[in-house]
Amino acid sequence: MEEGCPVCLETGNNDRLVVRDSSVAVYHMGNVALPGYLVLAPLRHVTLWKDLEESETTSLERFRALAETLLLQKKPIRKVYFLSFGELCPHIHIHCFPRTASMAGDIPMTGGVDGPRIFDHYRTALKTDASPPEVSDMIETLRREFQDHLLTGKSPGR
Repeated sequence: MEEGCPVCLETGNNDRLVVRDSSVAVYHMGNVALPGYLVLAPLRHVTLWKDLEESETTSLERFRALAETLLLQKKPIRKVYFLSFGELCPHIHIHCFPRTASMAGDIPMTGGVDGPRIFDHYRTALKTDASPPEVSDMIETLRREFQDHLLTGKSPGR
């Protein structure tokens, strides 16, 4: 754990934690009131993708694929964006940003859906200091669904 690193702090925050294994944590983004907005991050403070251990890479992909599957089963989520920048916080982390159909229609765009613009707009528009009940409910639902999948090994939705 790196002192002052927000991702290191969040991987240990049990309030928003969805699931964790020995290498990676999945938690709900804390300052944006968007149910299902998850972050995946290695527990170890790693700043370069090339420095990830095989177990971290494997867990990140396993949790990324499961997050996408589970989120796409939720109405009204239509697409899940996966983004990683490392600018404000260099600790490797992946934003799993659920896009609804209405988000694509709320912002005037030419030439189709502009994912980065939607991401930027809603991270600002939905900024909050406290998680609303629908976010807390989604965290609980996703905790159950991730655990069910990990314990049974069954594909979600079956």
